Amino acid sequence: MENNTQLRRSDRNKKKKNKSALKKILNVVLWGVLVLILAGIGAAGGKVLAIIKNTPPLSQDALTKMKQSSIVYAKNSNGSWSQAAILHGSDNRLWVSIDKIPENLQNAVVAIEDQRFYKNNLGIDPKRIIGALIADIKAGGKPIEGASTITQQLVKNTMLTDEKTLTRKIQEAVLAWQLEQKYTKKQILEAYLNTIYLGGPHINAYGVQAAALQYFGKDVSQLDLAECAMIAGITNNPSMYSPDSNVEKATERQHLVLSEMLKQGFITQEQYNSAINEKLNFVFKNLNLSTYSHGYFIDQVINDATDALVKKLGITKSEALNKIYNGGLRIYSTMDPNIQTIMENAFKNPKLFPVDPTSKESVQGAMVVIDWKTGEIKGIVGGRNTNDFKYVTRGISFADSKRQPGSSIKPLTVYGPALQSGLTAATVVDDVPTTFTLPGAKPYTPHNYESNYYHGLVTLREAITDSLNVPAVQVVNKIGINVSATYGKKFGLDITKDDMYLPALALGGLSHGITPIQEAAAYGAIANKGMYISPITFTKIEDSTGKVLIDNKPEEHVVLSEQNAYILRSMMMDVVNHGTGTAAKLSNMDVAGKTGTSENSGNIWFSGFTPYYVGTVWMGYPSSNKAVKNYGVSQVGGTFPAKMWKTVMSEIHQNLPAKRFTDKPSGIVYETVCKDSGELPTDLCRQDPRGDRTYTEMFAAGTQPTEYCTVHVSAKINTLTGKLASEWTLPFLVKEKVFINPPGRTAKQNAYAADGKYVVPTEVDTENQIQPGDNQSGNTDQNGGTTNSDSSNTAPVNGTEPGTTTDNGGQSGTSTTDEQNNISGTNGNQTSSSGQNNSATNQKGVGKIINSILGR
Repeated sequence: MENNTQLRRSDRNKKKKNKSALKKILNVVLWGVLVLILAGIGAAGGKVLAIIKNTPPLSQDALTKMKQSSIVYAKNSNGSWSQAAILHGSDNRLWVSIDKIPENLQNAVVAIEDQRFYKNNLGIDPKRIIGALIADIKAGGKPIEGASTITQQLVKNTMLTDEKTLTRKIQEAVLAWQLEQKYTKKQILEAYLNTIYLGGPHINAYGVQAAALQYFGKDVSQLDLAECAMIAGITNNPSMYSPDSNVEKATERQHLVLSEMLKQGFITQEQYNSAINEKLNFVFKNLNLSTYSHGYFIDQVINDATDALVKKLGITKSEALNKIYNGGLRIYSTMDPNIQTIMENAFKNPKLFPVDPTSKESVQGAMVVIDWKTGEIKGIVGGRNTNDFKYVTRGISFADSKRQPGSSIKPLTVYGPALQSGLTAATVVDDVPTTFTLPGAKPYTPHNYESNYYHGLVTLREAITDSLNVPAVQVVNKIGINVSATYGKKFGLDITKDDMYLPALALGGLSHGITPIQEAAAYGAIANKGMYISPITFTKIEDSTGKVLIDNKPEEHVVLSEQNAYILRSMMMDVVNHGTGTAAKLSNMDVAGKTGTSENSGNIWFSGFTPYYVGTVWMGYPSSNKAVKNYGVSQVGGTFPAKMWKTVMSEIHQNLPAKRFTDKPSGIVYETVCKDSGELPTDLCRQDPRGDRTYTEMFAAGTQPTEYCTVHVSAKINTLTGKLASEWTLPFLVKEKVFINPPGRTAKQNAYAADGKYVVPTEVDTENQIQPGDNQSGNTDQNGGTTNSDSSNTAPVNGTEPGTTTDNGGQSGTSTTDEQNNISGTNGNQTSSSGQNNSATNQKGVGKIINSILGR
């Protein structure tokens, strides 16, 4: 019994000991768990603190300097600025200030996205978080309600990535709180409304301005209540609620937005009813670069702005382009939308282009119009849209493509430099076949457009008016190719070492060519009193905050004196009034210009200017220099290019006051000169068998002639033979006539010259040659003149000032023989013969004539 009792006690003691041990174990476990929990909380807290510590700093730049679309503006005729193009990369974002965003749109977004936005200053909304959590639990854990505030969404859109991690959510909350402490609600809402993604039918629209333009084709400030509600409804799920994707769902969402606005007191019942019943007019406007209006001009703006940013900011071209498409720049272009539209419409007219049915390619063209007083380009067309050449933006623009200019280069490298070098509009050159040989170059023989026709003696004014090639080469040869090239560069042309030869500089056969933009700017310098102004397509670039990045002032420098620019302009007016460019003549406006045709009619040009604008037209084929033909007939600059120029310029000037070039500078003098010598006239110049050869020319003071004409001479000739009269000539056959004596012209050259029949004969009557009809010196014209030929029997022929005669060397002296007395350069007062007539000789001559007549 006692033993049993002891056993029971022993069992109880064992149980107590076991319980005590278990309790100890449980305590250890509990404390261990507690330690682990505390350690976990500590670790979590430490991790949270580390996440908060590594949160990126709040950045205003991150809010405002996101990828933003840039805008190109154009200046209208009335001086106002209008939006010409939107430039954007993958994100189409246009930043607008909060005061430009309708209150209805602001309220619509708040009503549907964050109705406690104005009441909550924490950045996060605990009440919404709890509400969203409960809603998610009821839905079986599936997230159906968002808890992010507008401030949180702004942080996510601008400063953080889209990854769904605890780290991002903690940092988002921290930054949202900081944002609320630093910025006002209006500032936060402005940033949010400019950064939210709102879908789009053509390209990603970011911000309410891009959405307004893309969906409704209007500025955001012009949206009504129904349109505001539609855009606000997109924010939750752009792929589902954008009207281009599903207009029914978009409308349902719009109605929900309007309902929330009514419930929250943002609108009245009447406004709600009106908006619900409004039928929206979607335009789904494509804002893509490939379809913006005035593409060729805008593309040139992009190119020029890129170059300017690279130069000004010292950045790469890639970085500059990124700024243009994503930097929210404001670029103020020089384009006049009215002028640009006129040009584009003209290039759509097939009647203004040549047609060659045998060619697989259509003739292409380009045109540039510049305000020559400022250098601002007002219009650019870089091509025409044809079946074989489709328009591609940022592709080929012939307005900025180099082509050989042909004779349109002559004012720039021939006649402008000639005037600057001391030659005058009255300077005479001989248009006859001529071979030029320069050191290191092959002999070169130029031809006129009418290859076998040569005019003979012409002034520089006549040479440019009729676009004669031989005189142009002679002028460059005279002033030197270095002078010609130097002035070409001053005019803004790309003259290279490969162009340092006569055909290139005199006739426009440049190795690389020039662009229509370059040529128009160069002609503008002539219009602008000799002052060259570099052409510009924009005046200013601002960043998204309005700070001026580039103030684009064009470069200016003097090329020609005012006097020589005035004279050259006068010469070019003759081209249009009665030369090769008559097709460009305007009825109520002065025009000065020049045609250009490269070899084989591969490039045809017309450039000209009025008192308002300068314009250049080029036509040719895209991929070759094959001849431009219209139904088989080769074309020149004075045909279709001049016609296009006139068509465009007539409409541009239609509402402008009629103007003439009346700005004559000081230092211009006028002098009557002989057009065959460019010198002061003698009486002989007025007795030319072609009529009075004098005219009045303008000169820069100090360059007018002081010497008298020596080209016109008088000579006694045998009217029967056309030869110079001599002692063998019967007195009744002798007649004194007026001729020209071109210096340095050979008999071979004379045979080609149009004025060759007015050249003084060189053969002299002899005893054996005085036969009727025996005219070995050449053909006799109706006035007794003959063409020149080589002969050893020549008489000295030279005219000088009145009252003197000269020998072949041009030295003044008295006549010593009968032959010399038969040729005179006097002022119409023939020097009498000092010799005595030989009657016996004359009798022999009479006998020969009688016998010859009887022998017929």
